[in-house]
Amino acid sequence: MHISMHSQFVSLLLLPLFCFLPSLVAAKTKSSSFIHDDIVEYKDFKKLLRTKNNILALYVSSTKAAAAELKIFREAGESIRGTGTMLLVDCGLDQEHKKLCKKLKITPDPYTLKHYKDGDYHKDYDRQMSVASMVTFMRDPSGDLPWEEDPAGKDVVHFSDAGTFTKHLRKDIRPMLVMFHVPWCGFCKKMKPDYGMAATELKTKGGYVIAAMNVERQENAPIRKLFNITGFPTLIYFENGKLRFTYEGENTKDALVEFMLNPNAKPAPKAKEPEWSADTNSEIVHLTTQGFEAAVKDEKSVLVMFYAPWCGHCKRMKPEYEKAALQMKQQNIPGILAALDATKEQGIGEKYKVKSYPTVKYFSHGIHKFDVNVREASKIVEFMKDPKEPPPPPPPEKSWEEEENAQDVIHFLNDETFTSTLKRKKHALVMFYAPWCGHCKHTKPEFTTAAISLQDDPRVAFVAVDCTKHSALCAKYNVRGYPTILYFSYLKTKVEYNGGRTSKDFISYMNNPPNLKDRSEL
Repeated sequence: MHISMHSQFVSLLLLPLFCFLPSLVAAKTKSSSFIHDDIVEYKDFKKLLRTKNNILALYVSSTKAAAAELKIFREAGESIRGTGTMLLVDCGLDQEHKKLCKKLKITPDPYTLKHYKDGDYHKDYDRQMSVASMVTFMRDPSGDLPWEEDPAGKDVVHFSDAGTFTKHLRKDIRPMLVMFHVPWCGFCKKMKPDYGMAATELKTKGGYVIAAMNVERQENAPIRKLFNITGFPTLIYFENGKLRFTYEGENTKDALVEFMLNPNAKPAPKAKEPEWSADTNSEIVHLTTQGFEAAVKDEKSVLVMFYAPWCGHCKRMKPEYEKAALQMKQQNIPGILAALDATKEQGIGEKYKVKSYPTVKYFSHGIHKFDVNVREASKIVEFMKDPKEPPPPPPPEKSWEEEENAQDVIHFLNDETFTSTLKRKKHALVMFYAPWCGHCKHTKPEFTTAAISLQDDPRVAFVAVDCTKHSALCAKYNVRGYPTILYFSYLKTKVEYNGGRTSKDFISYMNNPPNLKDRSEL
């Protein structure tokens, strides 16, 4: 699939990333250190563990002996404030500090780094001694080793942020394949070894770049939006610093190398994924319409997973379901885990009102008892040990229009009222949202508070549009993610809002709206 993109358009889109980078650096320079270095008594140390759930402690024999490590530690502390707590203990400072270190059985030489989680010792810090590694670790102390620190990925160029990525595009014209990934993606994890081996082989040939970028990080959101990345992994090929097209070949080392050596060749079609039911080593009982009723009737305890082969959530659940079935066999837990392809056996799916995938239903002697929402192996096994109907779901959330003080935000019913109202407002801030969107839920009360604060100004309006109800209106304004917030002036000028999402941010923006004379309409 080829993607056409005019070079000037790319430059316009990438420009804000370069403009944003210096302000980021300046902000970091002005930051003050957030290091706890006042813990002397053991009781104070235990109190810190009780009150903070993510602590990285640096124990040093002296600040002079561990000066380099301390510098990195302080810089990391400035970056992770609000995410974790950094504790410094100088075991050689005086007798009190020596006593504390002795009590903790710690003898730094010249330093020791230990992590504490949820009130207890978690592990020794085992990552690279760098600011970036330390910050990444504190953001997810229980997570996997970052790809950029894995020896298997040493020949992959890892872009840490939007600035380094766009700078590389401007300076390096070599053919480059970039894998945009997120840490939780199973398909990304599966592909990483082959991707790393492809990078190593192409490095020996010279002239090629195999790169990767974690777009889960907030600072990389502009890249995710720029290239409209909605699934993972997404692999995009660049030449001469310009996007050429998306890679759609096999995710193997040989296929990746072959592609980079001849990117214009038509990729071989991907091999058809084998059917789940074809796995003869599986402990899962695969059902069809013909044998469904008889199979569930003869068993006291049957859990059935209704799935679709193309469904991403189903693919993620499959290995967990398989693992649970094997554990049940090994532990002699009574019951059967079964699966049914609802796209093939549509009659059974319709009979049991299956409307989404995966849907998991519990049967006893042929009678459907209830649905369950278990997708992890441990939860599935736990349920099958003692099958009980889950509690009823909580009552549906109120719509934004029904919430308290919602009247201070204008909620539109159609395009006509939207147009007629905004034409009369000098300053209107419009939030396009979806009720299920987590970021929208966090933003709603802040947006409402700002609307209440400015409700006496007739020139100002705070507006909300539910895109699940008014899709045509959202499409008209090119809304592709939630929330999307746009500023309008008499509906003639439209500016995308990219500020913070607190009530203070919204109020400040509306009190000092963009200088429309200096800005072109989007």
